[in-house]
Amino acid sequence: MNIRIPEKGQSQFFYITSANRTVVGNKTSEFVQKKIVELLLIEKTESALFFGYKLHHQSMKGSAIIHSWSADMEQLQSDLVLVTDIYGEFKDIKNFEDLLQKWDNGFKEEISLKYTDHKEGFDAMAEETSKLLKDKELFLKTFVGYTPWRIFFQDWYRTYQIEENKSLNLKQYFGKVDMPLSVHSVIEEEPQNQSSFIVKNKAVLDKKEFDRKAFARMLKDFTDVYNIDSRLDVDMEERYEFAKDSWINEAELFLETAVANWYSISSAHQIKRVSEKEKTELESIM
Repeated sequence: MNIRIPEKGQSQFFYITSANRTVVGNKTSEFVQKKIVELLLIEKTESALFFGYKLHHQSMKGSAIIHSWSADMEQLQSDLVLVTDIYGEFKDIKNFEDLLQKWDNGFKEEISLKYTDHKEGFDAMAEETSKLLKDKELFLKTFVGYTPWRIFFQDWYRTYQIEENKSLNLKQYFGKVDMPLSVHSVIEEEPQNQSSFIVKNKAVLDKKEFDRKAFARMLKDFTDVYNIDSRLDVDMEERYEFAKDSWINEAELFLETAVANWYSISSAHQIKRVSEKEKTELESIM
């Protein structure tokens, strides 16, 4: 079984919903983001694929200033040329320099008007963003976490076994601490269905690779509790459906991490490929 590289030159539209909920003690922070994006394969070489990405519309409902900032950063990155290896694994942003130019040539000043009541917060986030845009290697790391980018950019274009086991390391998922996972995949073919290829993933924490001591130190620094229970529970489930043309048709991703009864983070992403007509209809109600 295999997923081939899609044909180049034809735009695809996707409707993405992302939700996150973070609970620390009695404090809860959450957001729901909806967006419509366009993706197309621009070019293929012997070693790389070049994808055009465009953000068409988005809405963000969040409980903190950082959520509004995240939406602004999505807008900053609304036009990208993304580079992967020949299997679809993310590697680079071809037009990275354009982001800094856009940021300095009016974008930062334009969004600052939204944060007049949060000037200190804006100044701090703007300073960090300026640093990030001058450090390409660091910026690229933001594309390989547990975000919607994961849906599109994995090593998709290859031959599959019916069942597979592999490792996934979510770098700096807990501040400076990585979260290594052991992923079990089941691959199904449905030749009679519109979605001809389905990948189902489940994951558990790779306890041998997880730096539990560093994680415990982070928790102690964060809570000022010396004898805190640092046992980490992880639940991850994913389902990807590919159409016959090798583009994602729809997908669902869910990841939850929790420590005892006082700390948890849950992230969920849903995506569906839509027609241009459906795109227009969705934009009118978002």
